[in-house]
Amino acid sequence: MPLTVTFEFPFRVVVYPAPDLKGQWIAHCLETDIVTQGESAEHAVAMMADALETVGAYRVERGLFPVPRLRPAPPEVWALVGASKPTHYTARATLVQPGKRRSPQSTEAPAGFPLYAFVSQKPPAPGHAG
Repeated sequence: MPLTVTFEFPFRVVVYPAPDLKGQWIAHCLETDIVTQGESAEHAVAMMADALETVGAYRVERGLFPVPRLRPAPPEVWALVGASKPTHYTARATLVQPGKRRSPQSTEAPAGFPLYAFVSQKPPAPGHAG
């Protein structure tokens, strides 16, 4: 009987207005330095979930551990957490076996990355992150 392993690795995401694109928001993962953008703070967080799913699936297909390489975001982005507010935005990057899709009716807990978002009303210091 094959062994099934389920894991959860939470990521923290700081969301801030794009300094150079009016009306756009940036989501910056603190643990991986992955950056996404969206038309709202919530959309940027959803895009982050999509990016982490893509990276995780790529790694699984190659026989690697699914958690993306941990490379912290720059200190300027981490500094935004203190001035940010935790949000009600929820997103989850879910991983399944390559070539399979998870049924919405499945009761099996998927492996994945829950995302905890913090929204800042200002971007990091100019010229550093994002």
